[in-house]
Amino acid sequence: MEVRELAVDGTPIVYRVAGQGEPVVLVHGLSGSWRWWQPVLEPLAERHRVYLVDLPRLGVRVPAEELTGWLGRWLDVAALESIDLIGHSLGGLIAAELAAEEPRRVQRLALVAPAGIPCGNTVLSRGARLLGTLYDVRGRLPTVVADAVRAGPFSLLRGALFVSDRNLSAELASVRARTLLIWGEDDRLLPARIAAEWQRVLPGSRLVRLQCGHVPMWEAPAELASSLLAFLDEELVDDSCNQIGPCVVDSMRFTGNDDEPTAR
Repeated sequence: MEVRELAVDGTPIVYRVAGQGEPVVLVHGLSGSWRWWQPVLEPLAERHRVYLVDLPRLGVRVPAEELTGWLGRWLDVAALESIDLIGHSLGGLIAAELAAEEPRRVQRLALVAPAGIPCGNTVLSRGARLLGTLYDVRGRLPTVVADAVRAGPFSLLRGALFVSDRNLSAELASVRARTLLIWGEDDRLLPARIAAEWQRVLPGSRLVRLQCGHVPMWEAPAELASSLLAFLDEELVDDSCNQIGPCVVDSMRFTGNDDEPTAR
């Protein structure tokens, strides 16, 4: 893996590049980093050129509502004009918003348990769900703690408030990229039921359901990598989901039937 550096808005930004092929950009979630993608990096990099960038800390210089613009500027400086884009949680919100704002730039869009459509939970409920999510990934606690310290408490608070209120429903009508949604059936933080609303506003999207929680990269990396590669390797000239309305997908093949077994 190659470590590179460039400047965005006058600030040096370190990012990482691995593999060869068509460019794929991975965007992590709140309090995350490029490290969260490590379990799926090797299989993705075998067939694609993968770019991993850490989002900036949220504050006065980069408020949460400017993250999408910041990512667009990073892509400009990195000379990435046409990409496949994958985002997780907050990163999914940013990826979806960028695809809506710059539809010609994003060819394929994969959203892993994305934020961006409120699920109606109270502050107390969100706190309980977050604790449950941390318990699910307790084996990765050193990475979680290190990344949370790097972000800082005020950045995390700003991000959490932004995610809880942001609603992309209207903007998503502008998305033109072929879109894949990936959701853990046992997601505590962003329940899988929200996927139905994403498919309603993105009627051409597909849904992969995995037997895991909010962080498939750590909880079901092989299944996640398989789903992403199947999606990224499709030809753009054809749509293999020849039906009206959303398509439900398992991690190995495409179907149009909600009753098909989910990936395990």
